[in-house]
Amino acid sequence: MDEMNTLRLIRRDRRKRHLRVLSNMRIQMRHLRDTSNPFEASGMVFRGLYRLTKDLARAAIEELRPVLAVGQRVTHIRIEIKVLCALHFYGQGSYQRSVGSDSQGALSQPSVIRAIKEVTEGLNSPQILGNWIKFPRWQNERAEAIRKNYQATGIPGVLGYVDGTHVAVKAPREEEHLYFNRKHYHSINAQIVCDSDLKITNILSRYPGSTHDSFVWVNSGVRERLMDMWAMGERCWLLGDSGYPHEPWLHTPILNAEEGTLEARNTRYHIKARSAVERCIGLLKGRFRCLLLGRKLEYEPRKACQFINA
Repeated sequence: MDEMNTLRLIRRDRRKRHLRVLSNMRIQMRHLRDTSNPFEASGMVFRGLYRLTKDLARAAIEELRPVLAVGQRVTHIRIEIKVLCALHFYGQGSYQRSVGSDSQGALSQPSVIRAIKEVTEGLNSPQILGNWIKFPRWQNERAEAIRKNYQATGIPGVLGYVDGTHVAVKAPREEEHLYFNRKHYHSINAQIVCDSDLKITNILSRYPGSTHDSFVWVNSGVRERLMDMWAMGERCWLLGDSGYPHEPWLHTPILNAEEGTLEARNTRYHIKARSAVERCIGLLKGRFRCLLLGRKLEYEPRKACQFINA
């Protein structure tokens, strides 16, 4: 009986010491987090960590401040740290534990999960997503977009360029087969529209990887908007590759055109112009590496779609 009591006392003492060590570590990490200033890093180091310049990061923080909840507890995490934590995750494509162990953040894994969730949902809010990713709404805006695209490509009437890109995700539990694409991995098929300046004007990240680009296009809001413009007598169009259906408001290249003909010349101009959206997608994935094929978003599809938008 005495031996059993002794063992209980030893275990209780070990647990108390362990809890004291954890408490001290939390205090030290919290102190490091609250006293650190990531903006003191050099511009090159900062951009390597967060994939944005300091000015752009500050602008993102101020943009998100109204939509992110302000912590009421004394130990709450500053909005600046939350946003930088999410930017680090988007930019590096690494797992949350390594994001939290970053010396600039000093966050536990649960804190990292909450920070990424809050910032991602904030970036998907209508007042932010709709403010930055918007298709030309008014006729004068469309006329300006057409003018800029004509100066860049020499093709009249072009409002933008459309293409699809696959973002790898983990196999979902439900309807897993729908996300298995023709390249033999699970993904979201995201449709992107951009202009000659590589500015994204529309994005549709809703459909699973097995969905063909043409199906995504036919069920997209941007197609409906173009159809309405044509119904009103406004003649403009997007350029897409041969995977899309040729429509009055969507021009695709003329395949197997005989060399030296107007059709072959049109196809050369078309391919050169449409390369803008391919460059746009390449730059997007190069900047925010969580979208790269080799990184795979370890989230269920709905959350992965929010990451793509963000």
